[in-house]
Amino acid sequence: MGYDAQGAKAVLLAAPPNAVVGRASIVAAGKTIDLDVASAESVSGWGATQYRRIDFTSVRVVGEHVVEVEVDDRPVTARVVIGADRLVAVTVSDIAAAFRAARSSGEIDRKDARARFYADDSGAEVDARGGWLDASGDFSKFLSHLTYTRMMSPQQIPLCAWAMLAARDALAARHPHFDTYQGARLRDEGLFGADFLMRFRSPDGYFYTAIFDALTKDLNERVITAPLQNSVRTQRWQAAYRHGGGLAIAALARASTLDTHGEHSSADYLRAAQEGFEHLEEHNAEYLFDGVESAVDDYCALLAATELAAASGDRGHLDAAAHRIASLRRRFTADSSGVGYLIGDRLGRPFFHAAESGLPVVALMRFAELFQGQTAAAEATALAIDVMSALVARTDSVPNPFGYPRQLVHDEHADRPREAFFFPHDNETGYWWQGENANLGSVATAAALVADAAGCPPALSDRLRRLGADCLAWVGGLNPFDSCMLQGRGRNNVEYLGRYQNSPGAIVNGITSHPFDEDGIAFLPDEAADGDEWRWAEQWIPHSAWFLLAVCTTR
Repeated sequence: MGYDAQGAKAVLLAAPPNAVVGRASIVAAGKTIDLDVASAESVSGWGATQYRRIDFTSVRVVGEHVVEVEVDDRPVTARVVIGADRLVAVTVSDIAAAFRAARSSGEIDRKDARARFYADDSGAEVDARGGWLDASGDFSKFLSHLTYTRMMSPQQIPLCAWAMLAARDALAARHPHFDTYQGARLRDEGLFGADFLMRFRSPDGYFYTAIFDALTKDLNERVITAPLQNSVRTQRWQAAYRHGGGLAIAALARASTLDTHGEHSSADYLRAAQEGFEHLEEHNAEYLFDGVESAVDDYCALLAATELAAASGDRGHLDAAAHRIASLRRRFTADSSGVGYLIGDRLGRPFFHAAESGLPVVALMRFAELFQGQTAAAEATALAIDVMSALVARTDSVPNPFGYPRQLVHDEHADRPREAFFFPHDNETGYWWQGENANLGSVATAAALVADAAGCPPALSDRLRRLGADCLAWVGGLNPFDSCMLQGRGRNNVEYLGRYQNSPGAIVNGITSHPFDEDGIAFLPDEAADGDEWRWAEQWIPHSAWFLLAVCTTR
């Protein structure tokens, strides 16, 4: 998709081990500039291919250029495009359009206007119109799924609503000449999500977790529930902080501060957010399958309290946010090599995630942005810097020419944690693992925010900017499969299934470890079981929301 003129830029040469690589150059504005070729690196488990990184960050000439490398005395070339705010220019409109296409409408909305509860014969109904359908092959609506787990509940519709509003603000601050039209589109899409959240809540104050049809696509099977693995539905439908409740509060509180509103008034958005927060402060543990809060509850509650404090001016919300910052700080520790990590759950396992490992840092930095001068703001920034320093240390601990972020993970049945590129197959969900493009967007967002933070050491700031660029570039096509993950852009887009078509402007799940090798790498492999195509090729709304926010946040 191209490179931002002011950002980090690189291409990678993939070659067999015996290749003889000579001079590399780029022709920009009629001038040939020699480029350094990094030493060959192979990634353990990724095959025999050796990768040589060729950096051209210093080239800022806008236009279409050619990188040339001599390989075995023959030229190999690649076309590259450099533009001012290039990624914003080619992706924001696409992603906004994809979300509009994913809006619930028609027969689904007519059914959801009188949504029923699973295995409930009381006749109770909820007006659950609106929101976005979850994925190209799943027409459900989720605040979160995998809610039976300790650390794997991903933030879904509420995250998307909040991210639209956050991206709109970031666009205005960092890319102001795109703000006039695109900013209004993002605001209106965020309000559309907020209006769904207003409807999808109980009179008692909590938000519901999901409308799910057990993957049948049968309208009569659409019920309010929180599913277990194998599409087993339950009568647990109260969303705790980590089940989307926290992000729903954050999205509504942020919506209340806008210069306009959707179907509800600004005061109504704020009132619903306050009621939801008060309810979860009292009842959150009751809605958790294990009854014990995890790091996910901490950062979701932190973002909720932060947005509420900014919208309401209530000191109690500020204190609640400071309490969550302190809780996250207590979770931060170090492994035997001295590299830090967050303790994620009651078992003492490290926090790791397939979709939002950057969200704790994003929540910390949002507090620091809004409440500069507060003691807790300095503490939030310091913790965010520590978390990202640790991430960089793990990312750089092995040959890693693509700069793919590495996490400390703990396989469900293992004795101890390990460092890994990809989310482990053996995890607490019992079945769920997939491509991690949402996670890359979350890391890129966190990297951009911390790189800009006062107090971030210059060397770390530079490294984080390159990390963010590497994450976005991987999604954009700079990966071992030379495949752009955003439908309709770049090259080598993949198809999902004929009966479940992907949409232009949305992002597929992406690359994983190999199905039969945790250290391997795969993208729609032939060896995958029939029916597993979703793990790689299905589009999912958090991928697009996180990529949008990352692109708008990156300077």
